[in-house]
Amino acid sequence: MKIINGVSVRDTPEELVNPATTALVVVDVQNDFCHPEGHFARYKKDLSATQAAMPALVSFVTRVQDLGIRVVFIRQQTLPGGKSDSPAWLRFKCRDGKSPDYTLKDTWGAEFVDGLAPRQRDIVVEKYRPDAFVHTNLDQLLRANGIASLAILGTTTEGCVESTIRGGSYHDYYTVVVHDLITSPNKVLHEGSMRLFEARYPMMSSDELLGIWQRSSPAQAAE
Repeated sequence: MKIINGVSVRDTPEELVNPATTALVVVDVQNDFCHPEGHFARYKKDLSATQAAMPALVSFVTRVQDLGIRVVFIRQQTLPGGKSDSPAWLRFKCRDGKSPDYTLKDTWGAEFVDGLAPRQRDIVVEKYRPDAFVHTNLDQLLRANGIASLAILGTTTEGCVESTIRGGSYHDYYTVVVHDLITSPNKVLHEGSMRLFEARYPMMSSDELLGIWQRSSPAQAAE
């Protein structure tokens, strides 16, 4: 711990991602953004990096669930008939030529990719904008479950991931970037966001996190 202005501040990796008070936040790992037959692919987005990351991402999330650590699944949603889309938001969604009807509620495109399955202990939060804290109950749920730190991964790097990382830190959570399991169809924008993360937030690999959590996870403590 560091003492700053008389306040104890978490500082070491083990302190930052203490499994008793940390949630793994999985951002928008859904078919429309990740699957070769999803919305992004239909609009010629380059999903090579995303597809390459999926096996490791799914395996990592599953192992974290097995350790008994809280996992929060974030699900982007669009309501049918444009009910969740303002004119300004429609303009933003269509800025790059794609249609606005991605991750439609209760469709295959809105489902999590194969292998990602929320369990009873996990939390699922639906959102209509990039930042998972905007107009959702995410902050309330995290605080109700004693969460002080977030480890964040998912897609898209420069969009919903960056927005949620910023949102987490602005809501006073210790925010850790799982740098090897964050993906984007746009390499240039991905690299730009990663440089911003490196300047502002602690960065850990999935292997580093697993190492810490395997030594001190709730499941291990219960044995």
